[in-house]
Order: sequence, then C-alpha cells, then structure tokens
Amino acid sequence: MRSIYRIILLLAAVILSMALVLAWQLNLFDQSATGETVFNQTLEVDFPTQIAEIGQPTLLATSNFTEGTNDDPTATATKRLMEPDKTSFPTGTSMPTATATRRRTATPKPTPSASPEPTDVVQAAVLQDGIDRTCPDPVPGKPDYRHYFLSGQPWPKPADSPQEHFWLAKPLPGGGRLLYTDWLPYGYDAGGRYLLHNGVDVADPLGTPLLAAADGRVVVAGPDSHALYGWRCDWYGKLVVVEIDDKWLGKPVFLLYGHVLNITVEVGQQVKQGDQVAEVGFGGAAGNPHLHFEVRVGTNEFGSTRNPFLWIRPPATRGLVAGRLIDPQGRPWQGVAIAAVARSEGAETKTSWTYLGDPQGLIKPDEEFAENFVIPDLRPGLYELYLEIQGQIYKTPIEVQGGQMVRAEIITEPFKTPTPEPTIAPQESPIETVTPQD
Repeated sequence: MRSIYRIILLLAAVILSMALVLAWQLNLFDQSATGETVFNQTLEVDFPTQIAEIGQPTLLATSNFTEGTNDDPTATATKRLMEPDKTSFPTGTSMPTATATRRRTATPKPTPSASPEPTDVVQAAVLQDGIDRTCPDPVPGKPDYRHYFLSGQPWPKPADSPQEHFWLAKPLPGGGRLLYTDWLPYGYDAGGRYLLHNGVDVADPLGTPLLAAADGRVVVAGPDSHALYGWRCDWYGKLVVVEIDDKWLGKPVFLLYGHVLNITVEVGQQVKQGDQVAEVGFGGAAGNPHLHFEVRVGTNEFGSTRNPFLWIRPPATRGLVAGRLIDPQGRPWQGVAIAAVARSEGAETKTSWTYLGDPQGLIKPDEEFAENFVIPDLRPGLYELYLEIQGQIYKTPIEVQGGQMVRAEIITEPFKTPTPEPTIAPQESPIETVTPQD
C-alpha cells in the first residue's frame, strides 16, 4: 500500500512541475521591480492585429457609431487605395513644407543601478502642483465616440506663420525611427476597442532603457495607485513625468512615461536629454510591456495632451504629415480613415485616422498647426492623401522630405442631409355620381 501512495505522490509532483514549466513558458509570471516573482494580471486585452474596417456609416448628425467588421486596416486601405474610383473629386490644398532646424541628438547614458522607489514620491508631487488628484469613485466609463462624424463646432484655425517645435529627442536608445503602434495613433480608439488614445505607444522589450527626451526637472516618479494622473487611478501603474526647461507659448510642457519599471530618478532631480529615467515595463491598464508616451502642455493633467509626433524630431530617413480635414464651415470630420498613398519609388503607403471627439475634450490640436490628423514615419517621396466621405473621393498630392513636416488641408463638400423619399398618397377609388331621376 505504501508503494502505491509513493507512486501517486510522485505522479502528482511530476504533473505540478509540468504545469509550472508551462505557465512560465506562457509568460503567466513576471519579475516585479523588486525582483520578486508575481502573477501577471493582465488588465487589458493583448494588442490586436486587426481593427475595425474603414467603413462608411450613415452620416447623420445625431447618429452613434456602429462598429464595423474586423479587417486589417492596412490591407483594406491598400486594396481600395491602389485602385481608386474614377469619380471626380474636390482637390485639397497642399501647404508649404515647414522648415526644420537642427538640434543635437540624444546620446544614451550608462544605465545606473535601480534604487528602491520611495512610496511617497507621488504624494510629494501632488503637494507641488496644486491639482486635485483624488481618485474618482466610481471609475468613469468609456464614452461613445462617433466615427465618420461631422462635429457641430468649428475647429481652431492655424497660426498665420506656424513654427515647428521639434524640441524632443527619441525617448529610447538608438536614435532613428520611433516604431510606434500605428493602429492606435493619437486621438483614435482602434475602432471602438479602447479609450481615446492621448499619447503614442512603443512596444519595445521589457527592460529597455527610457531616456529623457529633453532637459528638465522630474516632477513625478512612482506609482499612481492613489493619485489621479490618468483616466483613473492606477492607469499607468508607475510613471515618470519630466517638466522640460523650455516653455511653449509661455506654458509649461510635461513629458509622461507610462507603464514603466525600475525608475532611476527622483522628484526634483534635474535630467539632461539622453539621461535614463526608467525602463519599459507594464502595469496599470497595460498587461504587455510597452512605453506609453505623452506630451502635456499647460498643466500636468490627462486632458492637456498634444500629439507627441509634433514634438519629437523625425530622423533624416522619415517625415510626417500634419493635416486638417474640415467642411466649408471649418468643422472637423472625426474618426475618418485617411491614407498617404505612395506615388514614387521608395515611398510607403500608410493609413491613419482623424481625431475623435469626446465629451471631455481630451484631444487637443497644436496651437500652431490646428491639425486634426497626423501621419508620421513616412519615407521621403511623393504621396497622395486619399479618403472617402459621403460617397465622395478626395485626393491631394504632397511631397514628404526627411526630417521635416508637410502640412495639408482638405475641405470637403457640405454635409449632405439625407433626402426623404416623397410620400405617395394612396389613390382612392372613383366615386360614381348618381343623378336623381324625376
């Protein structure tokens, strides 16, 4: 009988060992910032490989968004865009290329050893900025965003002579391109899957050093579990915020690094461009390692962001488009797919979306450019901006140059109010008139 018990115990131990090995291979466990093994509780779904199809829902001013089918946007756009309709179209207006100025390239510094992170870092920052950081209770729900929707409010106008402000270096080592998650750009929600995105995501490996993109002072370094810096508390897990030394139009500028681990700076510390501040991690709303990077202007709040690609200097091998898609009254089209179609050798077709609107006004255009879409990371060459609204195709040619921005504005036809079908009254049967006889 004892032999049977021993065999059973041995089998149980073997099964348990196999289960632990399988769990490790499936990445169910991760190393915490302190080196302890912890269970990785995924708080958001994995990055999708497919998003909603570029669709054309009915354009009613009071209509709500209806999510489309799950088709890959790049494949869909390429198929449609390479064989455009022959219908005549209004042509958008291309603007002169903005002049770029050279700035020094950030040099990665040696990685300092991670020190224990104080638990009162975030609380100390709260006392300094005077902003109410109380955690919302209950947690706010995700608003309903409207796609292919014409706003009822005019969009801000660009400055008469807008000036570029590529003040920031790439916040990761190596220089060159910033390989961002292009299906979830600034101002979009991945076809209804996520909250409106107010930054850019970079899916670099766990532990990749994160660098100060500009000279500045650290104002936040630690967890946000008990202080509101995002949509809710514990939105970023751990974060670092740097207030850069330069002001923009008299306003302070803040750089936020979200979902980080192994923070190497402290509140009040001065950093130089290229200094390491933390490492790529996960936490808060992120279950997969990546950097969430924001640029905040004016105040260090969730609703004060601007598109980071208008601040990060593009490399010599890439350029970007900042554009406006509006109607004749200056009202912006929201959630519209727009593609930069390659029209020369070496160029590469890319698709993006116009900024969505939301009740809180979380997404804001740049004060100089007043854009409502940006297509970054474009190879130099000739392109054609292409989109379709209300059954009408719009195109405008542009030329992208490395290290620079090109601006474009496309003005659509007026909003088409659906024409009601005429009501035909039912025909009545003829009535025979009977004349009385004398």
